[in-house]
Amino acid sequence: MAARMKGSTLASDKLSVVVRVDVDGEQIQIAATGRVTALSLQGLYPVVQRTRSLGGGLGVEMDLSKATIDQDALEQLQGYAALHAVPVRLAADFGNVTALPARSLQTANRAA
Repeated sequence: MAARMKGSTLASDKLSVVVRVDVDGEQIQIAATGRVTALSLQGLYPVVQRTRSLGGGLGVEMDLSKATIDQDALEQLQGYAALHAVPVRLAADFGNVTALPARSLQTANRAA
C-alpha cells in the first residue's frame, strides 16, 4: 500500500493551496494544485482576501498553472480577478482548463 506524502504533486480533485512570500517581500503568491471547480473557488476566495489583508499592501498573485480548472470556474475566476485586481497565472497553453459537461439536476419520475 503506497502512502501519499504531504506536498505531493500527484493529480487530485482536491484543491491544495500554498501561500508563498518572495525573499524581497514584494509579492505574495497563492499557488494551487488539484482541481479548481466553481465550488472550490468558494474556499479559495477567502484565502485570497485573508492573504491580501495580511500582506500589508504587497501584491498578491494566484498561480493556477499546476491546477486543473473547470471552464465554468475559469469564467468566474476571471471576473473575480478583474473585480479585485488579483493577477491569475495559468498554464501557457491553457492545457489545464477542462471543458466538462454541465452538471444537471437529475430527477426521477415516480408513478403515483
